[in-house]
Amino acid sequence: MGKVATVPSGREFAGEAVRSDRVSYWLDSAPGTTYGELSGDLETEVAVVGGGIVGISVAALLAERGVDVVLLEAGRIAAGVSGFTTAKVTVGQGVVYSRLERAHDAETARLFAEAQVAALDHVRAFVADHEIRCDLEERSNYVLGVSDDELDTLREECAAAQRAGLPTEFVTDAELPLGAIGAVCLEGQAQFHVRKYLLGVAEAAAGAGATILERAHVHAVEGDGPYLVRAGGGGVRAERVVVATHYPIVEQGYFATRIHPRRSYAVAARIAEDAVPDGMFINIGTPTRSFRTAPLDGGGRLLILGGEGHRVGQDDDTSGRYAALERAAREHFGIDAVEYRWSTQDNFSVDGLPFVGTVGNEGSGLYAATGFGGWGMTGGTMAALLIADLIGGKEQHWARVFDARRMGATGAVRRFVTENVNVTAQQVGGRLASRPEGVEGLTQGEGRVISLDGRDVALFHGPDGLSAVSAACTHMGCVVSWNTAETTWDCPCHGSRFAPDGMVLHGPALKDLEAVELPTNATSGEISGQAEASA
Repeated sequence: MGKVATVPSGREFAGEAVRSDRVSYWLDSAPGTTYGELSGDLETEVAVVGGGIVGISVAALLAERGVDVVLLEAGRIAAGVSGFTTAKVTVGQGVVYSRLERAHDAETARLFAEAQVAALDHVRAFVADHEIRCDLEERSNYVLGVSDDELDTLREECAAAQRAGLPTEFVTDAELPLGAIGAVCLEGQAQFHVRKYLLGVAEAAAGAGATILERAHVHAVEGDGPYLVRAGGGGVRAERVVVATHYPIVEQGYFATRIHPRRSYAVAARIAEDAVPDGMFINIGTPTRSFRTAPLDGGGRLLILGGEGHRVGQDDDTSGRYAALERAAREHFGIDAVEYRWSTQDNFSVDGLPFVGTVGNEGSGLYAATGFGGWGMTGGTMAALLIADLIGGKEQHWARVFDARRMGATGAVRRFVTENVNVTAQQVGGRLASRPEGVEGLTQGEGRVISLDGRDVALFHGPDGLSAVSAACTHMGCVVSWNTAETTWDCPCHGSRFAPDGMVLHGPALKDLEAVELPTNATSGEISGQAEASA
């Protein structure tokens, strides 16, 4: 406990961590992987792009049905967004059911609930059938309220969840944490060690014949069926392609207006036995506080406290997010010292429903899944079940709710407009903003966007001195911003993230930031002269 994990170089943990002190507990407490790399060209029935919960789960489902599958992961499997979650496996997701009824209708809420229950049941069954040791524990899920107004919202949510077929209960007499005076309780939910679970699913997939390849950074999906998936060491030809990259790397213009990314943060620390909360919890107020515990090897439990969400690339001091969570851990749980800090990224759809299924033309053989709104354990598993059924020609009665090609923003026009106005503001404002021309006060480990001969340049002061890359995101050209807590360049428009040297960490961007050669007279205090792009 408490040791600082070391992040290997390259794309080992591509997707989230750059700093060795920002690796999640899940990655730090489970073994690494040594799957092979892509060399040359392959042919397969289905290529799966992305080794998180969607990709690994769909690969296992298809392989066990006798389908020839190749899975391609840019870094190491289960080490991207899925490895940085709080790992709650629950159908109780805040106040989702009342929101779905308002934005859509009661039938949509009911079908959404059915799909989430199917995902939870699948996780339990898969763990049992394959004897995966992943600390799977049954827990009640609580959605908390601290005021009379919030209790009214929770009563509405409880009723909507019951109409959706869930056995929820409104409680006020329990010993609730965070000063809550009421909650929606849903028993029989689950939590697990997500990386141990996914490594077990991957092992089952490989055992059933799936080929898993790591360090295979996909940079293009070409054709209209069959497809050529181009990756670092070659290519994979496939009749069908499942894009499970969190933010889809296909149909980007379509998804760019319909999903918006947010970052959130987590801290973890050993908790005293008499302070362990009995259940999984999330509040409905602001700031968000989401928490659970996890068993530790050798005894005792770890408290995992998350929240503090914000739009990607739109916070001047992300370090304050960790500080706020640490204060909450001390105040509410008596935590002395925080041992882990990490952050993650979630995509939210404008109409409150994930996008899962066929993209492009009908029968195209191209599939994607995104927009789980912070609930990727059940949402991602549901997506895998649905896509596997679509590939197998099986009709799933709740598929229409998640149709990836739906065009309308029914019941969510205001949010559609708000989010896209925000993106436009970032695109325009980023280009028009004034920039410093020097690096006065830029200390080691810090980054800053500067103006160099009229060009926006992302400058980083590393241990070997100054390095520079273009500040224009390679997705749609928005100007990136410096993330102080994670030491990354983050795009405020669509959530792409880059390492200090410009390497892509998180899509939708597929290309690294272009390197910029600094003038020979560059110093730590002043830069002048002509900047040149370098290959």
